[in-house]
Amino acid sequence: MFEDLNVDKPLNLERPKSAREAFVEYSTMECQRRQDSNADFNQQLFDEAVDLIIRKLQRLEDEGRA
Repeated sequence: MFEDLNVDKPLNLERPKSAREAFVEYSTMECQRRQDSNADFNQQLFDEAVDLIIRKLQRLEDEGRA
């Protein structure tokens, strides 16, 4: 029935015991989401920097200066 849903973890259907627990759970999930997003951005930035260096080295080789 739920096989078509793209979910990594099953939903927690239990009510939090307190608003504090709900806040902590939300904060933890949001922090993890931000870290994942930052890691993806940092990897993209690193890949672009490597590509730029490779292009520069290839250009220098083509000009006979490397």
